[in-house]
Amino acid sequence: MKKIQSDKQLQKKKKQLRKRQQELELLMHAHWIELKHSFKPKNIAGEFIAAAFQKNTDSNENTIADALSQLAAAATKAAVEQAQEWLAERMNKKH
Repeated sequence: MKKIQSDKQLQKKKKQLRKRQQELELLMHAHWIELKHSFKPKNIAGEFIAAAFQKNTDSNENTIADALSQLAAAATKAAVEQAQEWLAERMNKKH
């Protein structure tokens, strides 16, 4: 690092440092906005789905069929759970 020997050099260095500070602040702001955006529920779900597709692609399986199978399994599980709850409520009302 060169020593500053004149007022002109000092002012130039200050200007460079202010410019670098502004660049870094803009970069931090952009990263903050990106971070906030990535924590929205729809983006988290999108990343989860993308990761599921990526995992299936790596194993050289039929990704569309696997995705549909997983979707059907999840829908079936949700329907069965709802039916169990409904049936349990009906059974409790009769007693």
